This record gives sequence, C-alpha cells and structure tokens, in this order.
Amino acid sequence: MKLGVVWLIGFALGVVFGLLTFIGAGLGAYWILIGGLVIGFLTGFLLKQMGKSLGFGFLSAFLGFTVGGVIVVVALAPFLTAIPFLGGFLGILIVIVAVVFGIGAGILALIGAPIGVLVGKRMASAAQQPSAIAPPPSM
Repeated sequence: MKLGVVWLIGFALGVVFGLLTFIGAGLGAYWILIGGLVIGFLTGFLLKQMGKSLGFGFLSAFLGFTVGGVIVVVALAPFLTAIPFLGGFLGILIVIVAVVFGIGAGILALIGAPIGVLVGKRMASAAQQPSAIAPPPSM
C-alpha cells in the first residue's frame, strides 16, 4: 500500500484517539495505550516493511494525538478566556500535555508496528494462497 495513504489512515486514527483521550478524561491513559498500539499495528500490517512502518507509525500517532489535543484547546478557547490570568496558562498547559500524550502514543506505535509487520508478512495475498479445490485434469 502507498505510504501517503497509510500515513493518512494512521493520522486520522490518531486524531480520533487524541480527541477520545481528552474527552474521556477518566480513560485518557487507556486511549493512548490502545490508540498507539492500533496505529502502530495498522501501519506495520499495511506496509509490511519494518523501517517504514516504525517511522510512519510513530509520526502518524504523534501528530494525530497532538492535533487532537490542539483541537480540544481550540474548542475550549472561549471558556479559557473567561478565566482571568489563568486562561492562557491553562491553554498552554493543555497543548504541552497534548504533545506529551502524542510522544507516548508514538512510542506505543513503535511497539505495535513490528507486530503488524510480522502478522502482515505471514498472511499471504489471495493470489498466493493455494486453492482448496484442485483444478480438473486437462485432456
């Protein structure tokens, strides 16, 4: 599969899991764990190349989670501006937390990518699989 498509799929999943991380605050660490492993596994499974899947898995998980956190900050901006003196500080703090969560998801993607590569290489494509029914004998 093409690198850009795999990166875009991983990035979109990263944004979704990043939003879930900040929305479901009680389960935030679990969304990071699940999201990082899923993104890493998916990139490894689709690319079937260790080096590229490690790089693109980390990159898409890191950027996706970070962008998801920044979307939350933008959504909370009207509420943060209502708090005098602390609103800007809280916004910056949430962005820093989003970057840290993105790094954590990227590290977990580095764990999921080799597993995805191993599983992807073991699964043969449909053209390579032997047929269960033998062809009829030729005359």
